[in-house]
Amino acid sequence: MNYSIRLAIFIFLLFTNIANASSNFVGIIGAAIGEIKNQNNEKLANGSKIFFGDTIISNSKSNAQILFLDQTVLTLGEETELTIDEFVYDPNSQEGSFVSTVKSGTVKFITGQISKKNPDNLEVKVPAGTLGARGTEFVVLSESENQSTVVLLGPGPNNTLGMIPGNLILSDGISSVNITNPGFEAMVKN
Repeated sequence: MNYSIRLAIFIFLLFTNIANASSNFVGIIGAAIGEIKNQNNEKLANGSKIFFGDTIISNSKSNAQILFLDQTVLTLGEETELTIDEFVYDPNSQEGSFVSTVKSGTVKFITGQISKKNPDNLEVKVPAGTLGARGTEFVVLSESENQSTVVLLGPGPNNTLGMIPGNLILSDGISSVNITNPGFEAMVKN
């Protein structure tokens, strides 16, 4: 059995066992470099559990990758604060909802099953607005209380891999913009 298959089986079994132990469990820290803490000032390291309602904070020269039960992957850059506002997921139907808040810093998202099944069920809040995503990869940069930037990384409508094209909808509460081309960005200001 090759390494990637063994790793996938290990992660599946780990998630299954941990999820059964706590209904508030939503993911784990897959990789942590530097000083990563939660809202209780507890240090988070590789393998640390992430729970519904947690706020993850990365300090200077630090970053972390979080692996969620629905296969969503978030990578936090340095000096970033992210809160898991809602995470509901049924692995049998692959349905659920995921709401997070990027209070500050940079977060790269690779969407998982929740967004793939129903794009309206993944929401990212930023200080000046909200973002919805359809099966894609994107970056959110919350530079201040008044401004956030979103960049769609892909895949695009003409990809050769047969993948569902990525789509982001960014709103300030009054108007919205639809981003469908990789490399395009939009900014929302308060």
